[in-house]
Amino acid sequence: MTTDVRRLGGFVLGATAAVAVAIATGGMVVGLAGGLAPQRAAALVSALMCGLLIVLSAAILRREGVRLVALGLPGSGRRWRELSAGFAVTAVIFAGVAWVQSAIVGADWQFEGLAGIRAALSALPLVGAMVCAEELLFRGVGLRYLRNACGDRMAIALTAVAFGVYHLAGSGYWGIGAFFQFLMPCLGGVLFAWAAIRSNGLSLPIGLHLGGNWVQASVAGFHVGPAAGAVDAIWRIPITTSDVHLITAPDFAVRLPYLAALALAAVVTWVLLTLERGERRMMTT
Repeated sequence: MTTDVRRLGGFVLGATAAVAVAIATGGMVVGLAGGLAPQRAAALVSALMCGLLIVLSAAILRREGVRLVALGLPGSGRRWRELSAGFAVTAVIFAGVAWVQSAIVGADWQFEGLAGIRAALSALPLVGAMVCAEELLFRGVGLRYLRNACGDRMAIALTAVAFGVYHLAGSGYWGIGAFFQFLMPCLGGVLFAWAAIRSNGLSLPIGLHLGGNWVQASVAGFHVGPAAGAVDAIWRIPITTSDVHLITAPDFAVRLPYLAALALAAVVTWVLLTLERGERRMMTT
C-alpha cells in the first residue's frame, strides 16, 4: 500500500469521526438551547465540522512536512480574488436559473426591501459554513491524495460520485427522483474538483459553491402561497403547489437550466483561470 493511499485512508477515518462528533455535539448544543431553527442548527453542525476538518487536515499535512496553506484556503490576495470571482460567477448564473424557473410558471419577483437584504446577509456566513465543510471534506486533503494515487481524472470522478451520494443519503428520494438527486450534485462536484485542481487550491471552488447555494437559499426565495412568517430572502417568488411540481419534476427538461448553468460556470471559470495564468506568466518574465 502506497503512502498516499495510507494517508487517504487516515483522512477518511478521521473525517468520518469528525462528521460524527460534529453531529453529536451540535445535537447536544441544540438540545441544551431548547431548539434552533433548522438552518441555524445545520450551520452549527457545519461550523463544528469545518473546524474539526481543518484541524485534521493540518495534522495530516504536517506529517508530510506541508503546512495547511497548501490547501489554498482564502488568506492571500490571490486566494480572496479567486473566491470572489467564483462567487460572482455562480451567483449571477444561478440568479438566471431562478429567473428562468419563475418565467416558466409565470411568477413575479417581489422585492422584500431592507428586511430581505438583512436576512440574506445574515444567512451568508451560515451558508458559508456549510460550503466550507463540504469543500474540506470532498476537495481538500482527500482530493490531494487521490490525485497522487490514481491521477486527476479518476480523482475528480471519485470525489464527484462521493459528493452525489452524500447529497442522496437520507434525502428520501427513490427511483428517477433519486437519480436526479444524485446527478446534479455529482456534476457540481466535477466542476468544483476540476476548479480545485486547476487553481491548486480550495478558494475558487468555495466561491463557486457558495455563490450558487447562497442565491438559491437567500436571494431568490420560492414560496408556496401568500406571504407568511419571517422574511428569508431578498426577493420572494410566490408559486403554487402545481408550480412546485412543474419546476422540480424528475425530468431532464426541468433540469436543463441547471445543466446549462453548470456548463456556463465551467466555461467562465476556465476563461478566468486562463487569464490569471497569463497574468502570472507576465509577472514572472
